[in-house]
Amino acid sequence: MLRYALARSGADIALTALIRRDAVVYAGYSAGPCVLAPSLRGLERCDDPQVVPATYGEPAIWDGLGILDYAVVPHIDSDGHPESQALGVVAATYDADGVAHRTLRDGQALIINGEDTHIC
Repeated sequence: MLRYALARSGADIALTALIRRDAVVYAGYSAGPCVLAPSLRGLERCDDPQVVPATYGEPAIWDGLGILDYAVVPHIDSDGHPESQALGVVAATYDADGVAHRTLRDGQALIINGEDTHIC
């Protein structure tokens, strides 16, 4: 739904341009970092893509913004989070299929500053 909303508003184009120019700091939670990936495929195990056509009458958008060259899987091993188990399956599937990804537990952040990338 977030990816569709970004496209519908035009924010995907504006945001991508700003991030690539290093003109903004981008922060996101849950789906927020997921949309930065090349693709959102696999995340349908957690979020129902049929919500987009049911709400807007248009198909879900599967292309991510392509800011990152890997997927981000949030809520891993996050006790009490209702999507933690489903996202664990997403990460395991990415592992099995050779899909580049990084996982984040609740409370962690992926920090990218120039060439420096770390999770804290």
